[in-house]
Amino acid sequence: MIEILKQIPFFAELPDEDLQAIDEKVQLQYFGPHQTIFEQGDYGEEMFIIKRGRVEVLRDNSIIAELQEPAFFGEMALVSEEPRNAGVRALTDVEALVLKKEDFKSLLENKPSIASNVSYEVVKRANQLS
Repeated sequence: MIEILKQIPFFAELPDEDLQAIDEKVQLQYFGPHQTIFEQGDYGEEMFIIKRGRVEVLRDNSIIAELQEPAFFGEMALVSEEPRNAGVRALTDVEALVLKKEDFKSLLENKPSIASNVSYEVVKRANQLS
């Protein structure tokens, strides 16, 4: 799974030691075709990294993007208390790596290099969505 993490901008620049720490926290989760992963307005507690499959991102019931491996989504939930600004639904069978907020916070406390890299990527991604 470390090879997948290396493809994600949040984690791409991290040393293998930090990637290993993240790898130990992620869990594999499966979603079937047309299954809702989360709804716009939900309060999130995790981010998702697509290992296999495709999803659609919906805002106000309109498709705004399609994502496939190794894309990620839901990352703002790790650093914000705001409700999700879009929903996500599986288009195909999806295998996703899931990183929960509590595990992410633990990583930040123990690995400051992760915090600085993720902070930079969150700001960059937020600016792209504005």
